Amino acid sequence: MTEATTSPKLPSPELYVEVQQFYARQLHRLDGGDFAGFAATFTDDGVFLPAGGGELTGPAIAPAAEGAAGRFKGAQPRHWFDMMTIEQADDGTITTTYYATVTVTSADGSVLTEPTCFVRDVLVRDADGELRNRSRAIERDDLAVKAAQ
Repeated sequence: MTEATTSPKLPSPELYVEVQQFYARQLHRLDGGDFAGFAATFTDDGVFLPAGGGELTGPAIAPAAEGAAGRFKGAQPRHWFDMMTIEQADDGTITTTYYATVTVTSADGSVLTEPTCFVRDVLVRDADGELRNRSRAIERDDLAVKAAQ
């Protein structure tokens, strides 16, 4: 006799597209240097847990994102999210998990790929019904492998 397994309920096509568009707008802001606009995609009390430790909350997200972008030294970053799962709870909270890659293109055309990451987000709707990040936790794959050894 085999045990029945249940799969998470798939999101509606409309929710899937809405979440994808939310992330596209969010990352266009980040990669375009609109750090205040990026931070505005989080709730006022949103929590951001970057890879490697620390915790950023609400107003601290924009200046931290701008500071982190300084490591690109004028090169163009592009954040790529893929292999996403989307689960919506009965209260409307949306949990997503996905893989993230950041590429950085220099003026000479060379491209650097940063270590890949696993990301967990919690999205909620604001008073206008728009999606906002309530939390984001990023785990760099290289650090996870190192910790497991």
